[in-house]
Amino acid sequence: MSARADLGTLEASGLVEIAALQPELEYLFRHALVQEAAYASLLKQDRRALHLAAAETILLLHPGRERELGGVIGMHFEQGGDAVSASEHLAVAGEHALERFANKEAVGFFARAFMLADASQVDLRLRAAIGGAKAGWTYSEPGTDIDRLEQALVEADHADPRLITAAYFWVAFLRRQRGEVPESSPALREALERGAQMGEALNDPAAAALPKAFMGAVAAFTGHLREGAVEMRQALDSIEDKGDPLSAAMVADFLAFTYARLGDFAAAEEMHMRSARIAGEGDAIARLDTDIAASAISLERGELDKASARAMQCAARAEDLGAYACVLASNVMFGAATLALDDAPAAKVPVERGNELGKVTNMAPMRNLIQGLLGSVRAQLGDLPGGAAAWDQALANARAMNDRYSEAQTLWGRARTTARQPTPDWGSALTDLDRAIELFEAMETRPSLARALHDRALALRGLGRSGEADDVDRRSRALGVELGLKDAYFV
Repeated sequence: MSARADLGTLEASGLVEIAALQPELEYLFRHALVQEAAYASLLKQDRRALHLAAAETILLLHPGRERELGGVIGMHFEQGGDAVSASEHLAVAGEHALERFANKEAVGFFARAFMLADASQVDLRLRAAIGGAKAGWTYSEPGTDIDRLEQALVEADHADPRLITAAYFWVAFLRRQRGEVPESSPALREALERGAQMGEALNDPAAAALPKAFMGAVAAFTGHLREGAVEMRQALDSIEDKGDPLSAAMVADFLAFTYARLGDFAAAEEMHMRSARIAGEGDAIARLDTDIAASAISLERGELDKASARAMQCAARAEDLGAYACVLASNVMFGAATLALDDAPAAKVPVERGNELGKVTNMAPMRNLIQGLLGSVRAQLGDLPGGAAAWDQALANARAMNDRYSEAQTLWGRARTTARQPTPDWGSALTDLDRAIELFEAMETRPSLARALHDRALALRGLGRSGEADDVDRRSRALGVELGLKDAYFV
């Protein structure tokens, strides 16, 4: 009998069914238990032979579709015992998934490719480690990606210099992102130095674009906004031209955040629209990222109800997707907006959830922000010792990694909360506000500066220093009007 006739017999018996007619005829078992029983009836040696035959047949019948079918081909080689071929195709499958924003699938493919590759596949191990870091850094457990990258680099003396350079960049980025600083982390310092040396030797601006953009993002999120924005903006066109939509959309989102914090709302909107265009063909997480950026823009502009509603929706969508870094970022926006609306009870659950996730994601700047917000929520709900502990932890972490933005936001939040106690401690509030304002001015975070100046005027009045308060108040209003802030105080 022919294969077609055998399939017809199986279909008539109810064991299989047609899954697709186009572009090729495709069958599926009617039930997973039937598939398992058929598979279990085969000897191990026969299973391997059939898997290898399946892999070779797919390659023969579908030339030019190796990337699209890489996951299936890799699985058959893996089950057939050909680990070398499996790792090659699984790495290709990871790269194909990454190009299409399918980050979770990409992480799985890259992890299997890395595990299966042998000592002769040095370049492939680097590709798999780099791809896994790129696809999963926002939600993978801290340390896993760094370990793979550093393992691959140990064997990489004669590997492709571009891959070595990229691997050092990702080590540096991930270590910096989880809060390390060169002064106290020899591993981070080495990665930065080796990556810079090899990047200069390559003399290829396009190859350096992504490292430049992502390190610019770290700089921006920790308070060096102008410098970070310049780095990201210079790199963005090259990243998009190279056909890397995932990274291009993410960098555009980072720029939207940065410009909004600087008070340049026209540039922020431009970057948000660019990100939305790039991510429009991507997966749900890519589109979610653009909505989180939109929430950040609304928050900085003072559209608090809009920011709160959008951030709450983003957090729910992120939970459904299992995108925990997005949950954390959404809850930072939601917590900041609801606290600005003096609604600490509404902020409690999302801020506590964000604080939990901050411990298991590579997002140290967001973790610092959510800890500061947690302090304000606890204190405003009557738990002053708990609030003080959270503020102290946020400030210690921010200062340890030179995160000026989180430090300033935490000091400002503590001052606002102190000023809203039944018996305000205006002196303590003013001390925190003076330091926060100093940082906001240095960072040029003008929307936050305008609001902190308003709170400083209130503190000065509380201390009976009305003349100084009037001067600070005028400066606050002028800046808020100039930026077009929508807070009731500035409109």
